[in-house]
Amino acid sequence: MARPAFALVLSTDQYDADALAAAVTSQLPGVPWAGCCTAGVFAGSRLLRQGLVVGLVASETVRVGVGVAQPVSQDGRRAGVLAASRALEAFPSSVAPGWSRALIVLPDAVTGNAADVVRGAVEVGGTGVVWAGGGAGDNLRFVRTAQFAGGRAYSDSVVVVAIDSPARMATGIRHGFRPYGPPTMVTRAEGTVLAELEYEGAFSVYQRTARARGDQVNIDGFATFAMTHPLGIPQADGEHVIRDPLRVVSPGGLYCVGEVPDGCLIRVMEGDPIGLVGAAREAATTAREAVAGPIAGAFVFDCISRCMMLGDTVRDELTTFESELGESVPVMGCLTFGEVGTLGRGVPQFHNKTAVVLALGA
Repeated sequence: MARPAFALVLSTDQYDADALAAAVTSQLPGVPWAGCCTAGVFAGSRLLRQGLVVGLVASETVRVGVGVAQPVSQDGRRAGVLAASRALEAFPSSVAPGWSRALIVLPDAVTGNAADVVRGAVEVGGTGVVWAGGGAGDNLRFVRTAQFAGGRAYSDSVVVVAIDSPARMATGIRHGFRPYGPPTMVTRAEGTVLAELEYEGAFSVYQRTARARGDQVNIDGFATFAMTHPLGIPQADGEHVIRDPLRVVSPGGLYCVGEVPDGCLIRVMEGDPIGLVGAAREAATTAREAVAGPIAGAFVFDCISRCMMLGDTVRDELTTFESELGESVPVMGCLTFGEVGTLGRGVPQFHNKTAVVLALGA
């Protein structure tokens, strides 16, 4: 049997992070491992709201590096640079011919600007590699998350895992939302708060867009409506990066999961369970076809808000990942607070309400 080269460990947030790190290290002696806590974990189609999943990569040839840096709350971009640099410090500067390189980014998505963290990591890792990952989270309390690396638990941190493999690795990334309103220019944004659209309060413009489609939205009902009507940032190839607006903040701005850049265009989007499950199928199929050969396993980073939209039918999405990758392919993953990946022909970014599938070739 091939040696254990790396373990990805994903847990929910009900455990003492330091005790969990010590317990995992004792059970994986000598095995590099990393991970984070999230709002839910799954193995195959079994979803756990409290639990732990471990994915072991066994190989005589795979090279793995793990880096961690903090605090993301003060300088997310620098933390991303440092974590990626530490993960890649023993790697060759370029990927060997015929090999594949993947970087998994696991930032604290509660304390800092995860989009800035991803930019920092990409500054080091470049765009010619496979990117995946997602934001660490808790059970929607937005209080404290844990990141794991080097046998220890951290918070307000980002963990980056670098993997070089002679087998092909590939990702598929989809969200399943479609445009609902016209493009509008962001005229003022402050980090994760979208303050103004076309020099008017962002919530007022959002309301007017909904009204034009026959939907009435007030502040009390905003969170429920926005769950199925997030924001989308148009990309050059026609794709949209999703931003999830959580609440209205004074004086009429929208607080989002992830930053909205000043000067960009943005649209109100809409989605439904059928579209979300279809997107999961496309993400898994894209990853499988890009590997173009046998798949040893897959890591899935699936947004917690997708699970909330799907409700009891979330199992349909998890089953879809399994069936599209192959019934014999082991699949594990988590419910993240934002996702990391490259949509279409763009650059790696931080996404919301999106499914990212990282397939590892055999």
